[in-house]
Amino acid sequence: MPLAYFVDEIESPFVINDIKRIAEKRDKMYLFSVDLLEGKELLPNNVVVIEEFVNWKAYRPLNLVLNNLFPILGIYIAECLALKKILPLKRSFALLASNIFKAECVIDHLKIENVTLDKSNIHFSPITAYSFWFYDCIYLAWMRKKGWIDKAVTRAHSGDLYEDHISIKNKLLFRDFQFSLLDNIFPVSNMGTNYLRDKYPLNKQKIETIYLGSKDNGLNPFNHDGVFTIVSCASFRHHKRIHKIAEMLQFVDFPLRWYHIGDERLNSNDPKISEYKINKEKLKECKNIEFVPLGSMSNEEIFNFYQTKSINLFISLSAVEGIPVSIMEAISFGIPILSTDVGGCREIVTEETGIIFPLKTNTKEIAQIISEFKQSNKNTNEFRKRVRKFWMENFDAEKNYKKLYKYKSI
Repeated sequence: MPLAYFVDEIESPFVINDIKRIAEKRDKMYLFSVDLLEGKELLPNNVVVIEEFVNWKAYRPLNLVLNNLFPILGIYIAECLALKKILPLKRSFALLASNIFKAECVIDHLKIENVTLDKSNIHFSPITAYSFWFYDCIYLAWMRKKGWIDKAVTRAHSGDLYEDHISIKNKLLFRDFQFSLLDNIFPVSNMGTNYLRDKYPLNKQKIETIYLGSKDNGLNPFNHDGVFTIVSCASFRHHKRIHKIAEMLQFVDFPLRWYHIGDERLNSNDPKISEYKINKEKLKECKNIEFVPLGSMSNEEIFNFYQTKSINLFISLSAVEGIPVSIMEAISFGIPILSTDVGGCREIVTEETGIIFPLKTNTKEIAQIISEFKQSNKNTNEFRKRVRKFWMENFDAEKNYKKLYKYKSI
């Protein structure tokens, strides 16, 4: 059965890994993106990339609404009843019309790619649609409603899942329509699963946690007697709070080396970049702190780094997360974690893997937590074996993708 995979970007290694894993089980996979994709040269040969698949120049919203007036009206009324409130008519119709157009563009491309589609509405060749993000699967639901695809599934993470998150807050989601036609929704955390099941109890049987995961790339060469070393891994975004790490380290009173993996984006307009620059300058005055920015690194480079550099602690002060793949990768090497208690982080940062603390903990207190960790039994080889064991039991990609493949919708 052909599979159509939908994603907006593939720069993140975990997206590329997901594409590769899904493609392993298919003779051919069609990768759809509304934008141009970077990194597509890393994809398997059986992945056909279809970029900028929506031809907005041909979009005629009024014609689409008139041609699909009764279905659109039915979806609108059903959504209003489900939410028990009146949705803005004009915005709702515009949203549905644009998604119907996107669905038609998908089908047009699949026809070009010689995927057999029977126009008679009697029989359709089976096609599965899979979306990596749950931001907007309205057009997939429409394709399912029309019988253009046989199955439709999506993963769900954080900013695409929690409806009070800034990325989707106050947007029209038509989730009742989506849930009625999607076969499965796979949150990457139990927290996400519980959130959706509580919010949409009539569809809870469709919602199931499937963790992502990381590959086994060996162990970190721990040297207890070396300079205490921490590592963080993220491109600079204000919600990743790298600036807070730079602030926190000013309160550390023992020799410490900090490696940061990821683009610092020093010329960006991020609202916290100036604060980061100021804290970086202040760190230079701290003679006990060595800061080593490593910049952007490929997955292979990151794994090689973890295989060769002794690291005492991985740190994440992020304000928003699903379950970070960067933490999955770190614990696979046996590296303990220090993390804020956000999103599904408590499902991976436990007594078995490190220390989790409230988001509002001030930086001076975090520095004290690191000092206490340094002297604790968590900064030992024995504890690191437990960290590695936890990864093997919960976040080994081989095991987790086998769980995903068991679902008939995939």
